[in-house]
Amino acid sequence: MKSQEVSSRVWVLIRTLMIIGLVAGLATACGSANSATTAGSGETITITDELGRQVEVATPIKAVYPDLWYQAELVRALGAADTITAVDTTVNPDKNPNNVEYFADFQGLPDVGHYEQPNWEAIVSSGAEVALMRRNGPWQEAIKKLEPFGIKVVVVTGWDPVVTRKYLPQLGQLFGKEKQAQDLADLFDDIDGTLKEKLDGVAPRTAYFENNADFITSVEGSGWHDALVEGGTANIFGDVKADSSSAAVHQFEVDPVEIIGRNPSVIIHNGVDGQTSGYQPWTREQMAEQARKIAGRSGWQSIDAVRTKDIYVFNNFFYSALGKKFGALAVAKWAHPEQFADVDLDTYFDRWLASQGVEPRTVGDYYHKYEG
Repeated sequence: MKSQEVSSRVWVLIRTLMIIGLVAGLATACGSANSATTAGSGETITITDELGRQVEVATPIKAVYPDLWYQAELVRALGAADTITAVDTTVNPDKNPNNVEYFADFQGLPDVGHYEQPNWEAIVSSGAEVALMRRNGPWQEAIKKLEPFGIKVVVVTGWDPVVTRKYLPQLGQLFGKEKQAQDLADLFDDIDGTLKEKLDGVAPRTAYFENNADFITSVEGSGWHDALVEGGTANIFGDVKADSSSAAVHQFEVDPVEIIGRNPSVIIHNGVDGQTSGYQPWTREQMAEQARKIAGRSGWQSIDAVRTKDIYVFNNFFYSALGKKFGALAVAKWAHPEQFADVDLDTYFDRWLASQGVEPRTVGDYYHKYEG
C-alpha cells in the first residue's frame, strides 16, 4: 500500500515536471519566434563603402548622424530627414543666419560641434545607428569611438560627384527610399547628359579657381577641381599634385605672379569676404564688390579673364549641390555661353530644392559676373 502511494506520488511528480517542461519549451519557442519577427522586420545588408570597407547595416536606417552639410542634404534629398538625430555646426540653423529657413527641419537637434572634431558622446547619446562620413572627415576616429556602441560607420563622400552618383542606389536601399534615390539619380544623369552633349568636341578654356580666400586654389583630388573639368575648363593649377594618401580636399596657396603667368581665360571665385554661404543669398552689391576687388589686384589687368570680364563670384550654396554637379553645370554655362545658351540652370535647380523641401530660388541670386 505504501509502495503504491509512493509510486503514485512519483508519477504525479513526473507528470508535473513534464508539464512544466512543456510550458517552458513553448514559452521559449514563442520567445524565439517573437525575436525572429523583430529581427526580420527589416533586413541586414552589407554595403561596401567607397573605401572598400564592408559594413553590415540593419535597414531601413532609422537614426543617422550625417557628417557635414553635404551628407545632411543627401539624406534629406532621399526623403529621410526624420532619421537625422544630431547635426554639426554647418547644419545647425542657429549657427548660420543664411540657413535659418533652409535647415529649419533640424532646429533643436543635438549639435555635436565642429565636424572635424565632433563630440562623440553627443553622437552616441543621440541614438544614431549609423554615422554617414566623408573620406576627408575623421572616419578612422569615428570607427574607434562609435562602433563599440553599435554605431556603424559608412563612408560615402557627399561632395564627390562620382561617389555620390555611384552610391545613390545603395543609399536608397539603406534608407528604404529607392524611388527618391532614383529621382536623384535621374537629376544627376540629366545634368551629366547635358554636359556631355553640349561639350562634345568643345575645347576647354583655362580657369583659375579661388576658394574662399585670396590666392587659395584647389587642385586635383578635390570636388572643386572635378567641377572645373566636368564643366569644360582646364584648371591652370591642375598639374599640382597633392598628397593623395591624405584623402583631403586639396587646397593650395599660389603666388599671384604665377596666376598672371598662367593667364586664365576664366576666373571663378567661391565666396564673399566675411559672409557665409546659404539659402538666403547675398546682396548683388556684395558679390559685385568682391569681383571688383579681384579685377583690381596689382598686375592683373593683363590677365585675359580680367580683360574680357570673365570673372564669376558665386555662393557655394548652389555650386556644391548634388556632389558639386550643379557647380560643373554652372562652370560650363559661364565658360561656354554659346553652347549653353539654351540651358536654364533653374530647370535643374528647382528639382534639387524640391528634394530639400524648400521654396525654389533662381540660380541667378547666387552668382555674379564682373561688369567692370
